[in-house]
Amino acid sequence: MGDVLEQLLSSWVPISAAILSTAMAFAPMGDVLWCRRNKSLGKINADVFPILFGNGIGWVVYGIFSDNFYMVAGCASYFVAGIFYIHTGYSLSTSDAARRRIEVATLSIMGVWLVLWVTAIQTSHKVLRNNVIGTAATVTQLLLFASPLSTMAKVIRVKSAASINTFFASIGALCSMLWIVDGFVLDDFYLYAPNILTL
Repeated sequence: MGDVLEQLLSSWVPISAAILSTAMAFAPMGDVLWCRRNKSLGKINADVFPILFGNGIGWVVYGIFSDNFYMVAGCASYFVAGIFYIHTGYSLSTSDAARRRIEVATLSIMGVWLVLWVTAIQTSHKVLRNNVIGTAATVTQLLLFASPLSTMAKVIRVKSAASINTFFASIGALCSMLWIVDGFVLDDFYLYAPNILTL
């Protein structure tokens, strides 16, 4: 029985987490495509898209440096979907201020991760490197999972939760649970800690 549990924990859990991460990255796709068809952002908060993009970059970078292929595979979709979402949010924003926020957030996130990547490549101390990358990825993830809170005032004001993507939230909870298990199996603080906090 121990071999079956070990197999489950060492391969099926991270594979499932990677698949759910991909599903989570594409969870807003239906709403984004609706926006593109209707040429309006409607209920979508496009300010979240650069954070989704940055979350993908962060965990892909951390996965590369911590030799976690499952994390790279699962989180690369955030990067790809994030670019599409950012483009949609930017092109459909009705104000220069909204476009400017998207520009500043996207360029800032790209700049931070570029500096961290270059620094990490030049750092020979693996533990220090992974601590810095892991901390930055954790902060980005916490920002992403806190983003629905920005719509809570609207939810309370209009007495409707229609602006909260429940599929995204549900997949996020399941995904976090699997990454928590994988983090404990690998004894990877940066894998289990942020996912505990985001549940």
